[in-house]
Amino acid sequence: MEINLLRHITFSRAVNAIKIISSFQLSKFLRKPIIWGMPISYSIEPTNHCNLQCPECPSGLGTLTRPLGLLKTDDFKKLIDEISDTGFYIQLFFQGEPYINKNLPDMINYAQEKNMYVSISTNGHFVNENNVDLVLDNAPDKLIFSVDGLDEESYQMYRVGGTFEQADKGLKSLINRKKERGLKNPFIEFQFIVMKQNEHQIDDVRKYCKDVGVDKLVFKTMQISSYENAVKFLPTNKKYRRYTLDDHSFKIKNEIKNHCFALWRTSVITWDGRVVPCCFDKDASNEIGIINGRAFGDVWKSEKYINFRKQVLSSRKSVSMCTNCTEGLKVNIFEIEQ
Repeated sequence: MEINLLRHITFSRAVNAIKIISSFQLSKFLRKPIIWGMPISYSIEPTNHCNLQCPECPSGLGTLTRPLGLLKTDDFKKLIDEISDTGFYIQLFFQGEPYINKNLPDMINYAQEKNMYVSISTNGHFVNENNVDLVLDNAPDKLIFSVDGLDEESYQMYRVGGTFEQADKGLKSLINRKKERGLKNPFIEFQFIVMKQNEHQIDDVRKYCKDVGVDKLVFKTMQISSYENAVKFLPTNKKYRRYTLDDHSFKIKNEIKNHCFALWRTSVITWDGRVVPCCFDKDASNEIGIINGRAFGDVWKSEKYINFRKQVLSSRKSVSMCTNCTEGLKVNIFEIEQ
């Protein structure tokens, strides 16, 4: 079982969740932003450095205009102290490769001491047979391995700068050692983005994951930001796409409605304390505020955040990042728990 939510639900967290859900529904009805609680979940960025240069990732490509850096442990702990009474789910990743930050184990442990569920997504290149016990001794509740090809040709076409061999060895080392030690954590999810160069491997991926022993396999559609990359990477089978292509342009299949639960249930905090509305704002272009020296709660209920929610409730299409958003769109093609 991936998540035992009951283990992380306290009375105060349950009350907060009810407040957030009900205030969102009321906001949709009144077309007016009402906030009665704090986020249920958070994405917190350990670093925006990355060892790979994936063509659709601004971090790997070096196109981020915001500074590169590492989240400090003290800043992380201060934030967790503030939000742990109401929030219970932490995605300890945003842009970049989380394991580049050497203080990641301390962050994982601190959040878990507060009974928060911690999820991390990695490309697997910082997990190997030499450090696998360190990773397991400080394991998140869920560890997502993002591997988008089962051979070097398909893998390296997108995961530029990495190798399937290295990701494969890291994954197998982790699972084998986890079994040897009889550990429950981390729950290991294998994530495979379906693209033109790998769509023929879907059955092979199923067999690979069963043989290796991952806990869950997820096939996902690909996010793109340019027509050129759409032509290059989107799979031939249209059911594996989240976009339609027409006349040298692309459009997400999702109907963009004037509401978004993400602006109530979650928030994203970059390594240097910038608060942004959601994970589609990779370059913090819609920065709401900075929490360094300021309580997150003050930013969460600030006039700037309220005005952003108001804009989404009235004209979501006018927010550029929302035009590529998957809120309400099924992006996981298949999910298989082993």
